[in-house]
Amino acid sequence: MVFVSLGGQSTKFLTNFGEILMVYPSLIMKQLGSFLTTILVFWGLFMFYGIPSAWAQEFIGQHSSNYAGINRATFNPSSIAGTRYRYHINLVSFNTTVNNRYFKYFRSDALFHPFRNAYAESDMYGKSKLTGTLTQGDNVNVLAELRTPSGYVGVGKHNWLVVGFQTRLRGFVQGTGVPSAIFDAYKYRLDDGLTTASTGSFTNFTMNQHSYFETGLTFAAMPLRLDGLIRLKVGATIKRLSGARNVYLTIKNANYQVKPLNATEYVMELGNVSYEYGYTQPVQAFSLGSLFSSDYGSGAAVDLGATVEIGRIRQHAENQANYIARIGVALTDAGKLTYAAGGKQYSGSANKLSITQNQLIDIGNNAVKGLETILGTAKPTDYAYTTTLPRTLNIDADVQLAKAFFVNATWIKPTNVGTLPAHLAQPQVFSLTPRFEGEDVEFTLPVTWWEGNDKPTIGFSVRFGPAYIGFSNFGALASKAVQPRGSLAYFGIQLWGLNDKKDK
Repeated sequence: MVFVSLGGQSTKFLTNFGEILMVYPSLIMKQLGSFLTTILVFWGLFMFYGIPSAWAQEFIGQHSSNYAGINRATFNPSSIAGTRYRYHINLVSFNTTVNNRYFKYFRSDALFHPFRNAYAESDMYGKSKLTGTLTQGDNVNVLAELRTPSGYVGVGKHNWLVVGFQTRLRGFVQGTGVPSAIFDAYKYRLDDGLTTASTGSFTNFTMNQHSYFETGLTFAAMPLRLDGLIRLKVGATIKRLSGARNVYLTIKNANYQVKPLNATEYVMELGNVSYEYGYTQPVQAFSLGSLFSSDYGSGAAVDLGATVEIGRIRQHAENQANYIARIGVALTDAGKLTYAAGGKQYSGSANKLSITQNQLIDIGNNAVKGLETILGTAKPTDYAYTTTLPRTLNIDADVQLAKAFFVNATWIKPTNVGTLPAHLAQPQVFSLTPRFEGEDVEFTLPVTWWEGNDKPTIGFSVRFGPAYIGFSNFGALASKAVQPRGSLAYFGIQLWGLNDKKDK
């Protein structure tokens, strides 16, 4: 592990860390072993996929930190102007949705299921059941994001200009109008004794899986700085998008009946079914050339932002952020992905369809093959969708109530309107986050309201030196009774170097 800091506080951190090692050697070595094992797992996944490296794909809690570096630029690109860091590097980090089943079975590669299923078809069904949805009711919102080597460097006095680059792989599994019978059959299986007989009907049910790679250049500047009064920052990120795959299923209307097939298994029968499904390409192995291949999707997007910091606290530590209030506004993910001709789309109707547990597994492992087997491939047409990214307006206000203690309010509002699969969905989000931050240690306690949920979720994040970890809904991981059942979970490692001279 490498930890670089030029500001002097890292020496203090390492000294304290050495003292802890002397007092608690067995505990620290045990935790360090688990930590290194986790890093090796994710590094192995990184190498396996050959990737150089929407939703509210932010590190809830850490997204407001003055020490988040390049990772905060995805929320507001202007935030890195005037940074305390001469440079900042994100080695690797991830953000994904999990449920409490993940910690029971601990399948590490299940974390990346939302973008893996464009490239793999082995045991994907079981791994998908370890992910969690962030919203309640008839909507499904599952995501995964792998942020790969990214960073920035500051230029000029007070780092008035900052230039950075970002790379990340993003994946989504989203659904609208999801009938409880289908959700429960997939989650509980049709052959494990938890299924109950039921009948009913539904309309306008859509499921969509989409994944793509993002490469961006970020430019941020501080055109106005009046010491003790105001700092104005502006920034932009220009992104190239490389689409992996978009696959969807829409059932416009259907009747259903879940009934026993034998002593241990149930079957789901669908009647009077009107359906449509399509995909940009079938499952195929990923390589670096996929990022620039004409066989895949391509597109562009932009993030724009501005930040104002007001006031200054007297006798404040030189190495820490010093303002009374900070207000930021950004528009992110304004762009589209277009796929080359070659995808297929099918529509039709069926009087009766019978779906068994084995067929559910086939759909979970490889959605394209599973749907083709069950629904057929008659009268194909070209897949014609261009996908609009989940464009959002991000507004946050950060107030320093005491030295190193902040309270942040964040509002993430979707600004594009459309339906799956032509538009990726984004629920409205509001969070209120108390935060203690220092150069070496940080703790946040975000309380988050997701649109469509009955109650807020409570999470936490912790940063020690170069590593940080966080959850948006810790209660869901501890108890099956907490709704919604899913939580954002994130982890990352970063390097940095502070300015040689402190801003005064």
